[in-house]
Amino acid sequence: MENTIQMSAPEATMTLAPANCPICGQVNPPAEVYCIECGLLLVGGAPETEQEPQAVPKLVDGLGQTHLLKAGVNIVGRDSASDILINDPAVSRKHAQITIADDTATIEDLGSANGTKVDDVAVEPEQPVGLANGASIKFGSILMTLELPEGFVAPEPPPEAPAIAYMVSGDQRYALKSGVNGVGRKPGNDIAINDPYVSSQHATIELVGDLVKITDLGSANGVYINEGRITPNVATEWPEDAIAKIGQSEYRLEWAEAVEEEPGEDDA
Repeated sequence: MENTIQMSAPEATMTLAPANCPICGQVNPPAEVYCIECGLLLVGGAPETEQEPQAVPKLVDGLGQTHLLKAGVNIVGRDSASDILINDPAVSRKHAQITIADDTATIEDLGSANGTKVDDVAVEPEQPVGLANGASIKFGSILMTLELPEGFVAPEPPPEAPAIAYMVSGDQRYALKSGVNGVGRKPGNDIAINDPYVSSQHATIELVGDLVKITDLGSANGVYINEGRITPNVATEWPEDAIAKIGQSEYRLEWAEAVEEEPGEDDA
């Protein structure tokens, strides 16, 4: 009597499909337990009903790729540990940071070599700048666009410090605030002078009470007080009645109080 061996039909092979995160919209590899972008537990963690991906702040690069921004500080740079990694030689390892907090977004340049620009305006290092939806942000030579969810607002810029004095040359008039004022040819300076004889960062002018000090930052063409060139990187007093030469122009000091107290017509 022959034994009959019954062959069972092979079980159907189960094909795992990629999992879409219901929160951030990230497409995750098959069998991934946690979302690779936002960390949501995908197995048993997704809502039973399909939901629209939650709107989150993000940067969009020139290729259309999106880079999500988390709440808090997001480091942008070439370093592999950066939150927003940009593998480009014009981008510093820690180039800038974008902070998302209280429905606002701000950006701060971290002293990068090639700078950061928002809507074509240079961002001063370590000076946070508010961001609006649709802002064009340039990290070195890499351009990205900021997309913010509805309800985000651009922070109000801090009020400008009042002018304590002015440096005046002909019809040119530059306000000087209390403390340190940067002078140079680049737009990011407190006093930007469009003169090819002025260096990018030419000098600083510091006002403390009624004392004015000027420091040449190693500029190519120097700073002169009454025709005498001052020593670079040494703070030098600028007397009220002295003339300072920066680039091709000569400047005199004028205190704001003197302007405000100009006498008017005598009472009849």
